[in-house]
Amino acid sequence: MSSKSSYYLSFLSITAFSITLSFGLSKIDNNYFNSPHFWLPTLFFVLTTLGINYVLTRSEKESKEFIFKTLALSMARLLLCMVFMLIYSLVNKPQALAFACHFMIQYIIFTVFEISFLLKYIKTAK
Repeated sequence: MSSKSSYYLSFLSITAFSITLSFGLSKIDNNYFNSPHFWLPTLFFVLTTLGINYVLTRSEKESKEFIFKTLALSMARLLLCMVFMLIYSLVNKPQALAFACHFMIQYIIFTVFEISFLLKYIKTAK
C-alpha cells in the first residue's frame, strides 16, 4: 500500500473515531458535552489537517524551510482555533462550554495524528 493511501486510510479512521466519540459524548446529559454542534470541530480539524498536509508534503522534507513551514502552520492553526472558538462563543453563548469541550478533544486527537504522521514522513526521508 502506498504511503498516501495509508495516510488517507488512517485519516478516515481518525475522523470516523473522532466524530463517533463526539456524537457519543453529545448524548450525555450534562453541560460539558451536550451540544447540537458536536460535528463542527471535526469538520474544522478535517479541513485544517488536510490543508496542512497538502502544504507540507508538496515540498522537500529535509530543508530548513520544511521546519519553518511546520512551525508556522502549527501557529496559524492554533490562531485559527482561537478565532473559531471566539466566534462560536460570541454567536452561541449558552452552548459555548459544551462546544469548547468537544473542540479540545478534537484538537488533541487531530494534533496527535498530525504529529505522528509528520514524524513518519520525516523518517522516510532519511
